[in-house]
Amino acid sequence: MMKVIFSRALIALTAIVSLMSGGHAEELRAIRIGVPDQSAGSQPFIEGPVGMAYIRHQLEAVFTPQGVKVEWQFFKGAGPAVNEALANRQLDFVYLGDLAAIIGKANGLPTRLLLGSRGSESYLAATRASGIKGLADLKGKRVAVYRGTADQLAFDRALHTVGLTEQNLQVINLDWNAGKAALAAGRVDAVWGGVSLLALRGDKIDVVVKSGDSGRQNTTQAGFLGTQAFIDAWPQATQQIIDVLVKNAAEISDPANRDSWSAEMARQSQIPRTLFLEELQPQDLNFTTSPRIDPFLIDSFRSSVEQAKSGRLIRNAFDAGGWGEGKYVEQAIKTLNLENHWPQYDTRGQPLNAG
Repeated sequence: MMKVIFSRALIALTAIVSLMSGGHAEELRAIRIGVPDQSAGSQPFIEGPVGMAYIRHQLEAVFTPQGVKVEWQFFKGAGPAVNEALANRQLDFVYLGDLAAIIGKANGLPTRLLLGSRGSESYLAATRASGIKGLADLKGKRVAVYRGTADQLAFDRALHTVGLTEQNLQVINLDWNAGKAALAAGRVDAVWGGVSLLALRGDKIDVVVKSGDSGRQNTTQAGFLGTQAFIDAWPQATQQIIDVLVKNAAEISDPANRDSWSAEMARQSQIPRTLFLEELQPQDLNFTTSPRIDPFLIDSFRSSVEQAKSGRLIRNAFDAGGWGEGKYVEQAIKTLNLENHWPQYDTRGQPLNAG
């Protein structure tokens, strides 16, 4: 079905890439950015450097004086909806978790991985009545997972650690808010998802698993992607966007900013501030905020491509190493004098060096 959705749009998009690469690009008038909406309230929200740029109108401050409009689109349909908009040539840049980004690329969307995000935790929340104390107890249980998102890959990785697959349980496809509502109402036994699940802890619900407990390789990675057409036509604008995001990553990485940034996110998202504080652990900030396209990020995406292929989530595998384009992040790091701020991380998530 994904192939049907993308096919016609890809023919036109390929033609645009060819035209732009072969001639002088027209004047830039708008930058269109699409992201999944992680908000629990009425205001759109996304975490991290991209979210900071949106909340603070930073890209508008850069591009409005140049006569360029910045257009944001937040998608309740998460990754699949973002990919469809990409295929329909409605977006220039997107922020996506690993699975959605991989599905788009595997189906031929001409994107490049420009900036990384890493170490996002996933959680398993379960009703006490279910008797679920860990992953091994999920056999035969009703579990809500948002399919087509990074949560699905993280969930399958977690199941693999205890010798289970989705076929051993009853997986129900629900979006983030619907999954939480179903758990609270007792219509499912457990939900796998992000930090907002922590708010459900109480007399009837426990959070029994955190993905990172079994190593950084089991956390979720994401990326800021650009279309090849835009990058080729407007490399300077691409660099300006990445400069803003890298500066934001550095700000978020400073434990001194943890309180103010968590409060800012809580106001925007209507997710309790305490949950963001729990997520922004000072000892992990340097790792989780690194924007670099380093060995850890590439190896994680490469493993996710293989996992998606073996799980029949994609038909065509591809080399994640060739997908990454790290020069914009590295230039931003140099411009902002951050060469020694983030090390390159190895495939296990350990620092390789100090530069």
